[in-house]
Amino acid sequence: MNNKGEVMRKSMGLSIEVGKHRVLTREAVREPQLLRLRNGDLLLTCHVQSDTHFAERHGLRSRDGGKTWKPAPRRAHREQAIGQGADGTVLAFDIYTFERKPGEYVASYFRSDNGGATFTGPHESVVFVNSVASGEYPTPDQFPAKDHPMRHFYQPLPTYYEQIVRKSSQRTGMGFWRYLIERNGRWLAPMQGKFHGDGFYRTILVASEDGGKTWTFVSTIADRCGGVADDGFCEPALIGVADGSLLCVMRRGGGLPLAQCRSTDGGNTWSPPELLAGHGVDPDLVLMSNGVLACTYGRPGMHIMFSEDGCGYSWGYRTAIGDWLSSCYMGIAEVDPGKLLLVYDRCDAGPNEDHRDPNKCHVGSTTLSVRLKTRNPAVPKTR
Repeated sequence: MNNKGEVMRKSMGLSIEVGKHRVLTREAVREPQLLRLRNGDLLLTCHVQSDTHFAERHGLRSRDGGKTWKPAPRRAHREQAIGQGADGTVLAFDIYTFERKPGEYVASYFRSDNGGATFTGPHESVVFVNSVASGEYPTPDQFPAKDHPMRHFYQPLPTYYEQIVRKSSQRTGMGFWRYLIERNGRWLAPMQGKFHGDGFYRTILVASEDGGKTWTFVSTIADRCGGVADDGFCEPALIGVADGSLLCVMRRGGGLPLAQCRSTDGGNTWSPPELLAGHGVDPDLVLMSNGVLACTYGRPGMHIMFSEDGCGYSWGYRTAIGDWLSSCYMGIAEVDPGKLLLVYDRCDAGPNEDHRDPNKCHVGSTTLSVRLKTRNPAVPKTR
């Protein structure tokens, strides 16, 4: 295939089997994310608090494809973006950035120089993005009243961030999300937030030439483009696909279609947002060894869909995973050729019980077998 996607496979047909659901851990309650390292280890991070600002996340590691898990040493307070470079380096970033001065934001990350075996940090990172509509995080005396419906989203600034705030402010900026990608020594990261004048979220791309120490603005992937009221473009999943292009799939809101944008020039420019059949929040992507691209999505329900061309030019084989009470945030990784591990959260509270009670929530997993029915040679793409 060339780097513009001018060649793609004929439809071969997929066979998809969903395995049994099982409890992975009751120590975590929400929003799992998953990364498979090159050595086969799986790194899992999850909320151990309910949905709140500065929710704390803990990590687990599996060395046997997700059959068993052990606690991993603590990294960032809210690790929300991670990736592994070609040389084995792993960068794991906290979601939050804090304004030092307009256009300059302080972030924190952990780094592994031994393929993810151990990490050092937190290290300081600086992000240079102009026009960001920074927001002051309130002090406890400014929180909503205890009986206010939004009160549960607020908590005092965790101690992890105190050193960062001392060097900057409590004004938060754009946030890191999902995957970091390294290409020829240059790291790329999607971020979400608002610029001045934005009424809705936008997703942008930043790049680092020094291993994550500093980041600079590259492009806006997607911003508000009209239509029904939604969240804007946020919770991006960025991936390099089979034809060499970059694909970014994003949330627009629970129950609303996902959107995707594509770049064929390394992230400098992006195609207009294309609405997808998949709906909901926090998509996750994985390019499988058999050339199939998989995407999780949900709210309502939890689902997965597949792109046989490996690029996201077309999607199909939408498959239901579950319809229990859940944030519908999921993570996927290929653990064996043609075998996906999917992780999710689940709440077993009854209709008259507190759905935010962590004692009634857990993180679970299932496996999916994704097989090609036939194999056909490459043919010229007709679109």
